[in-house]
Amino acid sequence: MSVKLSSPQAFRIVKYLLEHPITYQRQIHRDLKISISWINSVVNSLFEAGIAKKGKWRRIELEDPYALLDILSWQRPLQRLLRATIQLELTELEQAEKSLREKCLKAKLDYALTAFSGLSRYLAYYITFPTIHTYANNPEQLSQLLPRGRGPITVEVLLPDYPHILKSVEKINGFNVVDPIQVVIDLFCLGSAGRDAATKLFEKIRREQ
Repeated sequence: MSVKLSSPQAFRIVKYLLEHPITYQRQIHRDLKISISWINSVVNSLFEAGIAKKGKWRRIELEDPYALLDILSWQRPLQRLLRATIQLELTELEQAEKSLREKCLKAKLDYALTAFSGLSRYLAYYITFPTIHTYANNPEQLSQLLPRGRGPITVEVLLPDYPHILKSVEKINGFNVVDPIQVVIDLFCLGSAGRDAATKLFEKIRREQ
């Protein structure tokens, strides 16, 4: 891969392609305000790797989204964004998420649930994962606000590596959640534990496109 897909501009382009599997360079340029030369560099790299193909009139068709997600998972492991891990005293996942939300609201911190905590807002899933993954604009402050304990639930606080992550959150049942494609990417970047879940959500998104 000649372009690092996890670099800020490239990441925005490949995320756009995951959201719009058939699109045009000019459309990406209009929507993202990224230069045509940058878009060319990224999509040509995807063409060379067989991940996307060229259609008529400079159309871009995403052929192998899972190969793209796999590359992102290697270049952007979620562990690299981890700033704090807090073991809680609470034993119920729902209570723990509510407690996190209340701490953020009271301290006026920006946050957004992702990975399995994000997944549960978009898709009923059969696995209960005992870790809450959340982005926060100030991970250190949030980690100090969360009460420690010896319960089964942990919170992993992530520092967003791209500004749009906290700017494009969705409000679902009172919780801030990253957008669905970001959940898919983050589950893949979580490693093997998240890939099956990511695939189920991504297939749901594709059916609705």
